[in-house]
Amino acid sequence: MFEFIVTVLLAMLIMACMMCLTVGLTMPFYGSLVRLRANYNPHAVGLDGTDNRVGPRLTTLFGTMKRTKRLEGWYGLYKGVIPMMISMTLVSLASVIFVGGSATRGPKGGYTVPAEGGIRMALFTIVLTLISLPCTIIINRAIITPYRLPMNARESAAVLLSPAELARPYLLYLTPGLLAATFAHSFASTLIARSVRSLLLGTTDAEELFLVSNWRIVLFVVWQGLATLWLTPLEVVATKLSVQPNLGSEVSVEDPDAGAPEGLRFAGTDEDVVGLRPTTEPYSGFVDAVRKIIDEEGWDTLYRGWWWTALSAVAAIFS
Repeated sequence: MFEFIVTVLLAMLIMACMMCLTVGLTMPFYGSLVRLRANYNPHAVGLDGTDNRVGPRLTTLFGTMKRTKRLEGWYGLYKGVIPMMISMTLVSLASVIFVGGSATRGPKGGYTVPAEGGIRMALFTIVLTLISLPCTIIINRAIITPYRLPMNARESAAVLLSPAELARPYLLYLTPGLLAATFAHSFASTLIARSVRSLLLGTTDAEELFLVSNWRIVLFVVWQGLATLWLTPLEVVATKLSVQPNLGSEVSVEDPDAGAPEGLRFAGTDEDVVGLRPTTEPYSGFVDAVRKIIDEEGWDTLYRGWWWTALSAVAAIFS
C-alpha cells in the first residue's frame, strides 16, 4: 500500500513538473496569440488607396510578443498562467475519465485526438466544451486585461468578470455566440478529426503510424493542414467573443480617460498592448461577430495566427 501511494505521488509530481514546463514554454506564445486575435483594429476613414487603422496595429505573433515585452515586461508575457494550469489539469482529468489517457487538447491550442470513440467520445466532446468555455474566458481576459491582477482569486475574478457574471456565473455559457463557436471547434478537433484519421490511416494510435503507408500519412497531413481553413476562424471569433463581458441589464458607459480602479495598478507604463471593441457595441452572436469582423477589420482578420493553428493540427498527427 505504501509503495502504491509513493508511486501515485511520484507520478503526480512528474505530471506537475511536465505541466509547469509546458506552460512555461508555451505561455508567451499563447498569450501573444490571444492578444493578436483579440485586438480590435478597424478601418478608419482616410485617403483612397491607404490602409488607415484605429488602435494598435498588431500583424504578427512575434511582433505582438515584442510589444508585450516592451510595455508590460516579463509579467505581461506570463499573464494568465495560473488559470491556464488549472484548465490543463481539468482537461487532463476529463480525458483520463472519458478516454483513458492524458489529453493535450485545451485552450493552449493542441489538437490531440483521443483514441476512444462512440458515446464516450461524444460525452468527452460535451465535457470538453463545458470545461473549455469558462476557462477560455478567464484565461483570455487575464491575458488582455491592462491591470496587474491581485493574487487573491476573488479579487481577480472581480476584475475579470462583470458584476452580472459574478452574480450569475452561468452567464458565461450564455456569452453571445461563444458556446456555438467553442462546441463547433471541439466537435471539429475531436469527432471529425478522429473519424477522418480512422478513415485515412486505419488507426488512431500514433505508435502504429510506422505500419501505415506513406501516401496515407501525407494525405492526412494535407487534411490537417486544410482544417486550418475552418479551425482558425472559429478560434479568432471565439477569442473576440470571450473577452466581451456579459453586462446583463447594465448599461455600458466607457470612459477612455479613467484611471485604474481603486487598489489596482496598470501592468504597463505607457499604453495598452491591445485595443478592444467598445462594450457599448457588443457582438450579438456568432454570425454577427463574423459579419462585423469582416466589415470592420477585413476578412484576413479571421486568419490571424493561422500558422500556429496549422502547426498544432499537423503536429497532433504524431502525438
